[in-house]
Amino acid sequence: MSPAVWLVKATDGRETAYQLLGELGAAEALRPKWRVLVKLNITANLPPESGVITTPSVLDGALAYLADNAIRNVVVAEGGGDDVTAAFDKFGYRDIANRHKVPIVDLNRDEAEWVEVPDPLVVPRFSIAKTVRSCDAILNLPCLKVHNGAAVVTLCMKNMMGCIERSHRGEMHRDFTHMVMDLLKVVRPDVNVVDGLVGRTWGEIHGEPVGMGVMLAGTDMVAVDAVGAAAMDMLKVPHVELAAKHGYGEADLGQIDVRGEAIEAVRRHFRRRGWRADTWGAAPK
Repeated sequence: MSPAVWLVKATDGRETAYQLLGELGAAEALRPKWRVLVKLNITANLPPESGVITTPSVLDGALAYLADNAIRNVVVAEGGGDDVTAAFDKFGYRDIANRHKVPIVDLNRDEAEWVEVPDPLVVPRFSIAKTVRSCDAILNLPCLKVHNGAAVVTLCMKNMMGCIERSHRGEMHRDFTHMVMDLLKVVRPDVNVVDGLVGRTWGEIHGEPVGMGVMLAGTDMVAVDAVGAAAMDMLKVPHVELAAKHGYGEADLGQIDVRGEAIEAVRRHFRRRGWRADTWGAAPK
């Protein structure tokens, strides 16, 4: 059966996040779990209109959906590259979490514990934040951005990097494509809602915003990343292709049930510094 990925035009993050979670049946996937981690994406303390961080209204819609579906053992968390605690206060995430009576945790200030990787490719163990370890499901709220390193794009799978203890996180960039395969054996999202209201081209931090006006959702993280990458005109992304080969999900666009908008209808040509036409899309227009 082909995995479904919702790709919809959006202007209201709260309403669209709520709607997408309902359409993909997130409650059925999450309600049997005893504690749900809602994972934000805060790479740097830049405003939501930069495309660098999860739009706060997307978090609001996700928490409203969980509450309305009697999923109440929830924690919001992030371990981004900046002062995440400051971001919680500056951009309203803490106010949203408090209104929904949900704790919010800066994973950069959390304790961590070593977790062994079964049958590792390259990494035998990861130091993972204890808050992440205390949850048995992840509702993932990443952004739609390019990456100038080996990741090429930063979507569902790459957002799991924020679960690693901060002092060890940078090691992932030594061999991201293979290391993330091992990380996904330890932490893996169950449900994904990608904030593409504003995308980020030329780089996840030192780039430029792109008014995409879309959001994506699905339970197959590889399929969602494949569709998101295609919407940015990024083709054959190494870790997305490899994840499919390792059985984590579907990367073949022809085998994915894209619901809502056609990829071609929303596609914009994103670019990377160090861009190579033979690997990552057609020539810039």
